[in-house]
Amino acid sequence: MEYIKTKRKDRVPSKTIKQKLLTFLPMSMASIAVALLVSSLDIIQMIADYRCRLANGSEIHTLLLKETPGIHVSAYLFNITNGDAFLRGEEDKLKVEEVGPFTYMEVRSNLDLEIDEKAGVMRYSPSIKTVFLPNESIADPRDVVVSMPNIAMLSMCSMISSHGYFSQVAFSLLLDHLKSQAIVNQTAEEFLWGYDEPLIKLGNTMLPGWISFETLGIMDRLYDKKVPYRLEVALDKLEKFQVKAMNGYRGLKVWDFEDPTKRTECNSFTGAYEGIAYPSQLDPGTPLKIFRNVLCRFLELDFKEKLTLDTGVEALSYKISKNTYAINNKTECLCGRGTCISGISDLSPCYYSLPLALSNAHFLDADPKIFERLEGLNPNEEEHGSEILIEPKIGLVIKTAFSVQVNLVVNKNDFNKQAERFSEMVIPVCYFKLVQPELIEENKYNLKLMYIIGPNIVLGVQIFFFLLGLLLLAYCVHLILPRLVKIRSKGIMFQTPKQDKPLATKVPLIKS
Repeated sequence: MEYIKTKRKDRVPSKTIKQKLLTFLPMSMASIAVALLVSSLDIIQMIADYRCRLANGSEIHTLLLKETPGIHVSAYLFNITNGDAFLRGEEDKLKVEEVGPFTYMEVRSNLDLEIDEKAGVMRYSPSIKTVFLPNESIADPRDVVVSMPNIAMLSMCSMISSHGYFSQVAFSLLLDHLKSQAIVNQTAEEFLWGYDEPLIKLGNTMLPGWISFETLGIMDRLYDKKVPYRLEVALDKLEKFQVKAMNGYRGLKVWDFEDPTKRTECNSFTGAYEGIAYPSQLDPGTPLKIFRNVLCRFLELDFKEKLTLDTGVEALSYKISKNTYAINNKTECLCGRGTCISGISDLSPCYYSLPLALSNAHFLDADPKIFERLEGLNPNEEEHGSEILIEPKIGLVIKTAFSVQVNLVVNKNDFNKQAERFSEMVIPVCYFKLVQPELIEENKYNLKLMYIIGPNIVLGVQIFFFLLGLLLLAYCVHLILPRLVKIRSKGIMFQTPKQDKPLATKVPLIKS
């Protein structure tokens, strides 16, 4: 008996197997690496940053070169309902009622737009025209008659009140000669876009350097195309669209930014945006404020909360700060020209020194003293507050809704009987509600692509490459594992000696 050893003939992989291993093993490693790489990078954000970059020839550049419809501006006028009784002294409070809206759509162009990538800024001159929207208005403004304060007369009376006696008497005689009235009846169209006022015509004729217009209208002055301005905004994605300068100044010249000793957050463009777009990857802690040249100041925003909308899109929610019209260190530069009342903001430096002031609609959050001689105002946060929603990944404005009110500040005066009734009073004139229309379908689809379609595609790519890598790796293991295991088999063989002769016996096996 002996042992016999048998061995597997091909313990070494064949040439074909080697070629398969050299092909599929690197492919499996590469597939898994791609899956890990895709999971570690924010592919969606990278694509969004590229598409939303501010550069010559980019999508945003092309869009900014076009005339585009913009925000809807609804005007509400404060119609005086007891004008005669108030002027006669029969009633102490001025009664007003809100009439509106009269809604207009802004159509914006960016004239002489240039992108200076070397300096890191984009320069342009905003040009805005308005289109009346009858479907969003109560009526045609030409058909609605309202009783409104005579802004020209009361403004000039307020300004003359600080002059000497003879100047006051002379101006009072001029008012009598021109038959100017403190309260005038006019159509909403005339009040908004201009009406003939003898005082304005006289001022334009005799003082052309001061008054450069012949008719006076609130919206006509707000959208005055004779006052051009040129903006510089940042290109860098973390500061994109931030206003850097206006007409070469890095702050508001009308609020003494030129004086280095008076430069503060109040008159500096730091953190200021026009409100049409914001930086990519916006952080909730980033200070923001809205700048529109017609407002003659900044509107500071307060972050409220982070939201997820019904569409799955993330949004940062802001509101205009309650400190915007308060008197504090952030608004101190606005108190340097005389009008400094909590709840309103001086507009006179931007509007020919006329004693106009800005506030929240219906004096929301204003000093209660302002209401003492007024009746008919009903401020409430839901109707007159604000809400701004910004998508943080690309800085797209999803929603904008806020209101601003124009008021007439009348100083103490006693030289004119009609004007005297308004002495030391803040008269609400009108307010404007600015609302961004619903996003266009293209922007809705882009958000859907970024939050729903894109992430699902990226997830699918990750799973595909990871599974592909595992399958290829398993196949490689299948090829090589059996050949790495040494298999030995052992067996036993029995042998008997050869018989040369047959066996013989003398004893029979069976007895008969």
